[in-house]
Amino acid sequence: MSRYLPLFALASLALAICLLGLSWLAEVLLDRALGVGEWVLLGLVLIAITAVAVRRYRLRHRRRLQDMRDSALW
Repeated sequence: MSRYLPLFALASLALAICLLGLSWLAEVLLDRALGVGEWVLLGLVLIAITAVAVRRYRLRHRRRLQDMRDSALW
């Protein structure tokens, strides 16, 4: 777990910065402060987008490693 701790901290910081930026943009567009439910919804959307991006990256990385392994056997 300690190997992934800096990456986890960086991802948490990036998520917080994105959440603050999007909330500021939403407040400007809506001309009012966001409610708690809107904050939660915005956070869930950011987490879902991040999860999809990480999943796609890991799948692409795994395929690349498998291709390298297959080419080394031939």
